[in-house]
Amino acid sequence: MAEKTHMSRRDLKGPDEFISTFGRTVTWCKENRTKAAAGAIGVVAVLALTLGTRAYLQWEENRSARDLWPTLDRAQGLLQAPLAADPSKLAALERFLQGHVSGHPDTRATVYSLYYLGSIAFNNGNYDLAISRFRAGIATGKDVGLMRYLLRQGIASSLEAKGDFAAAAAAYRDAVAVAGPEMKTQSPMGEARVLGLAGKKTEAAALYRLILKETPETPLRDLVEIQLARTE
Repeated sequence: MAEKTHMSRRDLKGPDEFISTFGRTVTWCKENRTKAAAGAIGVVAVLALTLGTRAYLQWEENRSARDLWPTLDRAQGLLQAPLAADPSKLAALERFLQGHVSGHPDTRATVYSLYYLGSIAFNNGNYDLAISRFRAGIATGKDVGLMRYLLRQGIASSLEAKGDFAAAAAAYRDAVAVAGPEMKTQSPMGEARVLGLAGKKTEAAALYRLILKETPETPLRDLVEIQLARTE
């Protein structure tokens, strides 16, 4: 025998909660057409702005890259051997990179421009300018992949060249924290080197031994052993 529900015919004919809510919403919209329209327009505007911003940012990233890569391809010789490069050509490249940074701020390609600008300043002996440019590349938040390491290594090398060995040691530690497997030896060697230059030979020797222990197959093993022998 079916169980009785104790519901009246009036209850069975009444709308459920969803229909009641929907009905009240429709009624409110009819009575407040201006407010409803304004709200709908606002939602659409926010959505359009979000999608439009994403599309623009991607377009700007692509444009930044298109502007940069052809020049870098032509300037590889200058960038690989800046000390032997024609000074006028190097100065022209530096002006181009500065213009690229100004014209495409906060794009991924700009990180490369800042790195090369820092490298040019380093080779010109302007270490403070080099550091500021490397740090500007990090500050974009778009330093990914190998660039994360190269920018930090550039800061460490610049501080070492300045003779600020304590800061350089800290910077080399910062670089090794983001180094890939193939770069794991470079930054610890830099740190050990500046520790030795600062007169901390015991700490330097300990770090050289750690390098040999953690990366026994490193191609730089002979150099590490020579440096270790000099600190003992």
